[in-house]
Amino acid sequence: MRRWILISILGVGLVSGSLSAVGQDASQLSQKGMAIFQEVLAGDEARLPEALGLMEQARTLDGTRIYNLYTLGRAYFYEAVRHNRGEALVKAEEAFARIMELQPKHTEAMSFHGSVLTVLSRGQDIPKFMQGVREMKTAIESEPENINNRIVMAFTAQNFPPEALAAIGNYNALADLEMVSSRFAGLSFPRAPHADVVMKAFVAEAYQRQGDHEKAKTLFEAALAVPVPADSGKRSGREVLAAEITKRMNGGENSLFTNRIFTSCQSCHLRYPEKLLK
Repeated sequence: MRRWILISILGVGLVSGSLSAVGQDASQLSQKGMAIFQEVLAGDEARLPEALGLMEQARTLDGTRIYNLYTLGRAYFYEAVRHNRGEALVKAEEAFARIMELQPKHTEAMSFHGSVLTVLSRGQDIPKFMQGVREMKTAIESEPENINNRIVMAFTAQNFPPEALAAIGNYNALADLEMVSSRFAGLSFPRAPHADVVMKAFVAEAYQRQGDHEKAKTLFEAALAVPVPADSGKRSGREVLAAEITKRMNGGENSLFTNRIFTSCQSCHLRYPEKLLK
């Protein structure tokens, strides 16, 4: 700031004024896009294009805003995962890569970027796949307590075939899932009212996959025992999740890791299940 004092007062007023206006506009667009994306995560998927459009406008005004780039990358990642859209995955990779250029120590962007690379490798581009794995592992090693990075690694690895898991040291997602579940235990978040339920259910699913059905049943029951929210929308979301968990606990063949209701982030946020199910 001090160096600008040497410039004429008029020049300072014009330059700082225009930057402030542009920055404010970008900030408002970004925040509005994020707010709408929260509604998308809660089940109102029809608003995803609106959220993306606002965040893209914010990026046009200011392409260096880390917060906006990160949310934009997550939104494209969500679109790719939920609707199997390859072009969205490419856009997500570009957003996360830009963050890594601007802020190399942003481990959450690194984690998502690594996940995207493993998917883009399509099991054929081995160097790209291994780079993605290294980035996810580096993100965890750099910030061991960051639950985002552990969730990303755990869920990405669910899609790896056995030979890929062997190539990366037989990674087992259970430890990461248990760590995240322990952090959510007994807590309720306004925008993620089902986080405790969902993580308990995912840990149960991991035990189920390993053949420990008794442990899995105990954890499924613990998930179902989490207090139901008083809010009607959140309660309706919980009912849908509980029905799927109960079905799986009672012998349902479909893994929660591949269950559409639990795919991506919306299971923790769900309060418009009727819109999601459409």
